[in-house]
Formats: sequence, C-alpha cells, structure tokens
Amino acid sequence: MKRGYCKTFEVDCLCDFLRGEMKRKRITQQAAADFLGVTQGMFFRKIKDGSFTIRELKELRILLEVPSETIARFI
Repeated sequence: MKRGYCKTFEVDCLCDFLRGEMKRKRITQQAAADFLGVTQGMFFRKIKDGSFTIRELKELRILLEVPSETIARFI
C-alpha cells in the first residue's frame, strides 16, 4: 500500500458514515450531488467506492453539519 492512502476498511467506514448521516438528516443522493456539483450517478459511484476528493469531503462535512474531526478520523 502506498503511503498516504486510506486502508480499504477505513474507506468503507467513511462511506457507511456518510450514508448514515444523509439518512438521519433526510438528505437525498440527488441533493448531495447537486451540492457537490456532480450528477446523481457520479455521486452514487463515489459513495460506493469512496473516491471522494478532499474538497468534496469538506463540502459534504458542511452539508451534513458534522465536525471536521469526525471526517478526519477516517482519512
């Protein structure tokens, strides 16, 4: 594994956390995709395989209203 990359289980935990927060806050994939400026299909792909950029994670943190420390523990 290359240095600086997330381990597979950490990416899965991050995506599970994002899905859970979206469900708790009743935010749809379409609404999150619109907030990030991507299509709903692209958002689905990103949340499925965890291919978010740091910028997108920062924006999702704002949308979901979670502390930055919460997202940082997955990275």
